Formats: sequence, C-alpha cells, structure tokens
Amino acid sequence: MTTNFAFARPMYVMLKPAGSLCNLRCKYCYYLEKDKLYKQCKNHVISDELLEKFIKEYIEAQTTPQVLFTWHGGETLMRPISFYKRALELQRIYGRGRQIDNCIQTNGTLLTDEWCQFFKDNNFLVGVSIDGPQEFHDEYRRTATNKPTFVKVMNGINLLNKHGVEWNALAVVNDYNADYPLEFYRFFKQIGCKYIQFSPIVERVVKREDGLTLAPGMQGGDAGLADFSITPEQWGNFL
Repeated sequence: MTTNFAFARPMYVMLKPAGSLCNLRCKYCYYLEKDKLYKQCKNHVISDELLEKFIKEYIEAQTTPQVLFTWHGGETLMRPISFYKRALELQRIYGRGRQIDNCIQTNGTLLTDEWCQFFKDNNFLVGVSIDGPQEFHDEYRRTATNKPTFVKVMNGINLLNKHGVEWNALAVVNDYNADYPLEFYRFFKQIGCKYIQFSPIVERVVKREDGLTLAPGMQGGDAGLADFSITPEQWGNFL
C-alpha cells in the first residue's frame, strides 16, 4: 500500500511597486535597463487598482495561514509611505484575520526617521543592499552623478538600529570584492549584522535589437561575460 502526502507550501512572489525606478545607478544592476521594454508606458509604478487586485488575489492563492509580501525594486522607497499604508490597509481587508508579514528590500540611501518608525510600527523586515566595507561598496554602487553611496547607506542602517527595526544585508559578490572574504566577514560582524545574503554576480553582455545589453535567460550566441562578473574559482574560494 502506498500513500501520497501533500504538503501545503507558501508561495513567494516579489512585488515591484516602483518597477525599475531607482535613485542609484549601480554598474552591475540587471534591472535598470528594463524600462526600455515598456517605452510606450510613461508611468512604470504600480497603480492603485493593480495594487488592490494583486493583494486580493495573492492572499486568496495562499494555502497556509501565514502570508508573506516581499517588496522589491528598483528602489522601493521611491514610493511614498502613503502607498505602503494603503497596502497594509488592503492586507487587513482581504486577509480576514490571517497572519500577514512584510519584508522590503532597499538600497538604504533614502531611509529617514519617519520610514524607520513606520517599519518598526508595522513589523517589517528590511533588507539593505550593501557590498561590504566602503572601498568594496563604492566601486559599483554609485549615484546617477557617479557619487559614492556608502556613507548614506550606513546612515540608513544607523537609523534602522536607532528605531529597533529588524534588518539584514544583501551583498553582491563581484570581481572587485570576491577575493576578500575575511574583510567581508569582519565588516558585517563589526556593524552587528547577523544575517547576510551573498549574491554572486554573473552577467552576459550581448547586442540586442531592443537596446538592452544583458543576455536574457540561457541565450547563447556571442554573449560574453560582463567585466564585473566573478569566476567559478573566485566564488568557490570566497565561500
């Protein structure tokens, strides 16, 4: 006799409320150029109507008591706090008593006391994109005018700590910083970060008719690695 067991698993979807809009111009960003895919659309942010539709249908699709919303970018804080307050209101309406949690990813440069208090009051988990110590971080994570961003990110982290907001780090491992894993570790330990996601960057560059430069999916052809990509050996040694 055989028995089949079905286990309910939560479905996780990243919601991009600001599309590819961002106040930074990180050299290795895969998403900035995606606005070229929608040249006919002047406004790339999610509409109020679509926000409500998504929240309603996303909650209804969950098979577990707990529902997790993951807000991602672009830069999520380019939408105002009022947008997220409306989202929380809709979650309460359509959640009908279910446990709903929120996590949000940000580059940290737009964090203020008001934002941090909002996250604290509503139990958000905040992910901060930071690529290690200042020299590593500022190599690729820069503003539209090519200015460094490390100091602003650290100011944002200090505000999160000030308000007691739970946060973790997302660090991109690239050709510039991959050879210094101990410096990475010591830096994050120094700033009190206990949860770190390392994201190795490997991008392929191609010539495309739509004006984009990054190869989609597993497209082959004459695609060559972007100069900021890491090698398999670097990634293995880093780990």
